Amino acid sequence: MATDADPWVDPDMQLAFARMAEIAREHDLPADRSRMTPEQARRRMEIDRAWWNQDRPALARIEDVTVPGPTRPVPVRLLYPATAETTPDAPLPVILYLHGGGWVVGSLETHGRAMHALANASGCLVAAVDYALAPENPFPAAITEVAAVVEHLRGQGAEAWGADPARIALAGDSAGANIAIGTALQLRDRGDRSVGALGLIYPVAGCDFETESYTRFGGGEWGLSRAEMRAFFAHYLRGPEDYDDPRAVPLKADLAGLPPTFVAAAGLDVLRDDAIRLDAALRAAGVPCTFDLYEGVTHGFMTLTRMVPKAQAMIDTMAARLSTTLRGLQA
Repeated sequence: MATDADPWVDPDMQLAFARMAEIAREHDLPADRSRMTPEQARRRMEIDRAWWNQDRPALARIEDVTVPGPTRPVPVRLLYPATAETTPDAPLPVILYLHGGGWVVGSLETHGRAMHALANASGCLVAAVDYALAPENPFPAAITEVAAVVEHLRGQGAEAWGADPARIALAGDSAGANIAIGTALQLRDRGDRSVGALGLIYPVAGCDFETESYTRFGGGEWGLSRAEMRAFFAHYLRGPEDYDDPRAVPLKADLAGLPPTFVAAAGLDVLRDDAIRLDAALRAAGVPCTFDLYEGVTHGFMTLTRMVPKAQAMIDTMAARLSTTLRGLQA
């Protein structure tokens, strides 16, 4: 039986750990990411994730476009599922996807293979938003950019993309999941109910660094550490007052009125308890919610589809739930 000192690790995750260690040695990647500058951390993640994003599932087509944003054109990558054909009479439901990376690192490339898989598994158009990163663009810059993409999709973007503006989901992992729910809260508070579903993979939902999962897995041996999360928050938020903004810390929000939500958590993750608490808060607020805990895997496992079957299983599950919800919406 696994103990607190020796938790159970999925055998495929163990193999992935070994491969990640090989990549780190091959490229002489530093171990303590919490002490890196944003530029160093970004470069490290791009190198670290390159192998994991090879051999991406084939799609019908990929387009890189821009959307008018509050301060700049916002880059968006459109991923069309391999089996789908869009026509004016049959536009695709769309999942706006927001990559993880602590609001500071990550890109459309670091999460490319997983997003390809999500498009094919869901049969939806996946529109991956290359939102502005902190600290150069602190809170709430990313949220305002994603909201602008939603607004564009509800207007002229829908026809241009072959997308159905009545069937929009917001999804993301880690900080991307935080931005997704933060955007949904901002839109809801403005009377905009255009988001019909949420997909939140190991979301950043709170700012309590003393939870059981932070205490148990926060030392760095399981990947994402408590020190990294503190650094990410420091880069993202403008000051102490932002810790009380529900768009940044969703566990402090009134969650009533949000759309049906899928939440996934990793068992060996400092953010495990964030996800568990968010699921409970959503249910208490009357939000239709489904929750899955994937034992034996770490934060970031979504991007490990080349070696960890649970990653593809999680993507397939979220894809099915988002697609079912979106296709059930009335035009």
